[in-house]
Amino acid sequence: MIPRLNIRFPITRQWQFWFGEQYEPQEGEYLLNHARTGIVMALRATLPDGGRVGVVAYNCHTVANAVVNAGCKPFFVDVTEDLRIDVESVPLNLDAIVVTNLFGIRNDVEAIRKRCPGAIIIVDNAHGYGLPVEGDFTVYSINQGKFPALGEGGILFVSQKSPTMLQKSIAEKYAAMPGYGFIAQVKLFAQMMIKAIAYSPCIYWLTMKMKKSTNPKVHEKVTMLQMAPGVRRLYQAWLPNANKEIAAQRANAEKICNKLSNISNCQCIIGSNAFMLIAKTQDPSALQAHFAKLNIETATHFVRAIDWAMEFGYQYGSCPKAERLPQELLMIPTYTRI
Repeated sequence: MIPRLNIRFPITRQWQFWFGEQYEPQEGEYLLNHARTGIVMALRATLPDGGRVGVVAYNCHTVANAVVNAGCKPFFVDVTEDLRIDVESVPLNLDAIVVTNLFGIRNDVEAIRKRCPGAIIIVDNAHGYGLPVEGDFTVYSINQGKFPALGEGGILFVSQKSPTMLQKSIAEKYAAMPGYGFIAQVKLFAQMMIKAIAYSPCIYWLTMKMKKSTNPKVHEKVTMLQMAPGVRRLYQAWLPNANKEIAAQRANAEKICNKLSNISNCQCIIGSNAFMLIAKTQDPSALQAHFAKLNIETATHFVRAIDWAMEFGYQYGSCPKAERLPQELLMIPTYTRI
């Protein structure tokens, strides 16, 4: 069974977790344990007394949770049919907005800035590795299950156009942030190995039977750490192959799209790096059953997005497309040839 999420731990580069060359960040680039850590850092640096922060309603709960951890209040915005932010739904009086490029589908940052000219813009590229640095801040994720799937890591970029005092504030917060000790790195390495084995296609059918359905903790403290040195080494080793892997995923996605072209009322959406193929259909369960016969796991991503949002104050009916679309979308893996 091919898992929907890529939880691989690069077999040929495992040794580099301990002994490879560490990635050295660029100016204004900060290496963290999660993308959400970067969101918290950016908000605390720019809105120290809290503020109103726009968040996409169809999203992972960790984004709204990061906003709350920063001492701010999330305000939810709707999406369009192609999963971009519905600019007209963005409140005019926001202090900041987290522009999430869902599944690597790029938003029009300038249109959002025109809508809210005074708001801080944090571009969330947790799914969009390969998309450019935009806005006042940009975050990326390289966790297992993302692209690239390298372990436990996030990257924060601070715009060079930002005020000097803001850049200094971020640098000071980063310098004071703890890192991973040796024992913590050993635990992380072991977790990544176990997870990669459990999610390998040859035994994933057994993992699926053993997995229990759990509800994530929606309100949870964000643990803020610098990126583990081992993950930095893996990232350095992966970088030369980045464009090749993106091209391979896009080719896989286009191949699946061609196969789905004969299915009526099925529309394919492909993001910049083809992190996943999004199939929009009126009958996702039938399509899911079709792929299950081919031993390919598919599922609706963020199916509980509105339930999560309601725990952060969302009012039902505020974002009708975000409420409807999860029932029409099926995510198909693209990280392996199908």
